[in-house]
Amino acid sequence: MRKNITLLLLIICLLPLFKTYSQNPGVITGEVMDKKTQSYLSDVIVKVRDIERSVKTNSEGKFEINDIPAGTYIVEFTNVAYKTYIEDNVVVTPGRVNQLMIELENISTEEVTVESPRFQKPEGVTTSFNSLSFEELRRTPGGLEDIGRVIQTLPGAAIINDGRNDLIVRGGSPSENLFIVDGFLVNNINHFGSQGATGGPISIINLDFVNQVDFLTGGFSARYGDRLSSVEDIKLREGNSEKFYGKINLSGIGFGGNAEGPLPFNKNGSWLVSVRRSYLDLVFNAAGFSFVPEYTDFQGKFHFHIGDKNFINFNTLGALDKVRFNNSTEQNKQDNERILSNNQNSYSSGISWKSLLSSRSFSLVTLSRNFVNYSFSQRDNNFVNIFNDNSKEGDVQLKAEYFLKPSNNSYLSIGAGAQTIKLNYDITKAADTLDYIDPNTGSRIIVPPLSVLEDKRTYKAFAYTEIINTFFERFKLTVGLRYDYFNLIQDKNYFSPRTSLAITLNPKISLNLAYGIFYQSPSYIWLAGSPANTGLSDIRCDHYIAGIEYIFGEGTRLTVEYYYKRYRYYPVSLIRPYLILANNGGFENQNTFGLEPLVSQGTGISKGAEVFLQKTLTNRLYGTFSFSYCDAKYRAYDGVERRSDYDNKFILNIGGGYKIGKTWEVSAKFRLSGGRPYTPINPYDGSIDYTQYNTLTLPAYHRLDVRVEKRWDFKAWSLTTYIDIENIYNRQNVYEYRWDKYTNQIVTDKNLGILPTVGVSAEF
Repeated sequence: MRKNITLLLLIICLLPLFKTYSQNPGVITGEVMDKKTQSYLSDVIVKVRDIERSVKTNSEGKFEINDIPAGTYIVEFTNVAYKTYIEDNVVVTPGRVNQLMIELENISTEEVTVESPRFQKPEGVTTSFNSLSFEELRRTPGGLEDIGRVIQTLPGAAIINDGRNDLIVRGGSPSENLFIVDGFLVNNINHFGSQGATGGPISIINLDFVNQVDFLTGGFSARYGDRLSSVEDIKLREGNSEKFYGKINLSGIGFGGNAEGPLPFNKNGSWLVSVRRSYLDLVFNAAGFSFVPEYTDFQGKFHFHIGDKNFINFNTLGALDKVRFNNSTEQNKQDNERILSNNQNSYSSGISWKSLLSSRSFSLVTLSRNFVNYSFSQRDNNFVNIFNDNSKEGDVQLKAEYFLKPSNNSYLSIGAGAQTIKLNYDITKAADTLDYIDPNTGSRIIVPPLSVLEDKRTYKAFAYTEIINTFFERFKLTVGLRYDYFNLIQDKNYFSPRTSLAITLNPKISLNLAYGIFYQSPSYIWLAGSPANTGLSDIRCDHYIAGIEYIFGEGTRLTVEYYYKRYRYYPVSLIRPYLILANNGGFENQNTFGLEPLVSQGTGISKGAEVFLQKTLTNRLYGTFSFSYCDAKYRAYDGVERRSDYDNKFILNIGGGYKIGKTWEVSAKFRLSGGRPYTPINPYDGSIDYTQYNTLTLPAYHRLDVRVEKRWDFKAWSLTTYIDIENIYNRQNVYEYRWDKYTNQIVTDKNLGILPTVGVSAEF
């Protein structure tokens, strides 16, 4: 690490020796369309505020502004029939064409709305919404250019430990999050993904592909289903359709390169590809770690225009993940006994066809494929296998949607889809004697052995309809109904009504309300744990949300929300009466997969409040402040109410940055959260009385991350360098206490201390 920092400082010192004058100017181009109908808009005034340059879009909705000096700009889009929209953080580099895809929302003469040119919501979204642009994701201190880690700084999101990006949203579990990438379903966007859940150490998705991420934490549209807590709707940009560009990048997560350009046979098409490889194996080997992770990922996007009314996108992303063990010492062998080997290959692909049917309607058809080949194993210190999981999970989904704007005051969407799922399981699991004591018998609980050899196909389907209507000038009502089907369980059919209401009190203040029923099918791996587990039901969660949004100005907003979530039919263990799978992340050891007899008798309540203040980049300063309070409790098979494993009670995030001149930027992020609950351990023999489950609390968590960035603009290319220091004051945050059976004592496991990383990226 010291060598990397020395190399970066040397590069920075030598850069002034290069010629930085006579830079080629940059270009901003793009297309502007109607958000609801996707039709292209002419006569929209596009203005680059900082240099007072403006043009109008042509009949095809296109615009181009040339000869723009390198820098970061604010671009404004105005038309008398549409709400003004502002795009922040438009970075122009020498000789490069920056392409923007902008959607505008029409103005209804019968509607009074909160004026918010920067904070516009997707259709059907009233509450619990935040959006992050590419620049906001990239420059977050401690974010490692990883979507999940940056989202963890938003209100309602908690973390497990510094080594993972699992999303814990409003008291929910890591399995309750939905990922949509450019309109198609991706089961897990992470390397070393958790089987049956949605988390991992680092994201597969290359941030250079991302245009925007919409994060919904409750009361979301009937368009989204089969998840209980959140939606991450990741919108990818298109490759440049004007000329070839390349990028080489070294960051905290690896080394890789991107390339993009126009399609040779389609003037209106483009392509964008990338390959990355981690260098963590080099770091872990040098540091003498007992385990060494390696990963590689690839990603591609291809965009086609067929005439002026049909558009096709093809996306693909994949990963190769492997863990190697260093058992050269007895201590390493003992440490590795606790570690679950996780080798897996995965890919997700999707092709979408958008067709403009009329001036007021369009259709969207998506065909997608997900596949992952898991290879989990765990051995004792004598190298005897106690767990092997060689699983293949694959699915193909076809989805069709239709969107219609009957009038300026109403909007209708209808959709349906079907999914075929192939499951192939080869699992062997040895009996395991736990540290937990059954108070009824006084003996330690034993999880019995298991052997699963299955090859089966199953099916899912869904349909939804939703209508949005504005009435009495100040009321915007959304009503939706969703139907879900899953044929692998006993109760196959589920209906989910959802509704939300936005009341505009004046042009700066709105009152927002939402209610909905949400269902999520049991994870496939849970159903493999026992033949009786097919009797499980879909998990149900009812959302009740109320909030206020206040716009201080075009660049600052405040939201305050209260939520109440009621869980029913959560799977619970018959063998471990204290265990509800809402507390199972699926990433620790052989007993976190739910491979045991389960019943749908778990219940829970999560309630809380959130405050979020956001100031976007205006002039030189930007920042956010969020405070979240959550009280999450569940009842397992024994009927006792206990705190959730992920119940931090409170989370405080403060972040921001300042641009110094045109090319320097400094930023920082501070996080403080209450400690998670834990179960006391008997210091004499390591036994645990499960009646004391989650009755104690870990120390509070806090850390400060700092980032300094410098961009160098040359004649026809640019170089960005940064130093990012996580946990700059070296706080030793505790994430668990455990019993070490070799030393016969309680061990304290802590997160990493201070962690500096360097980054260098060259765009040409």
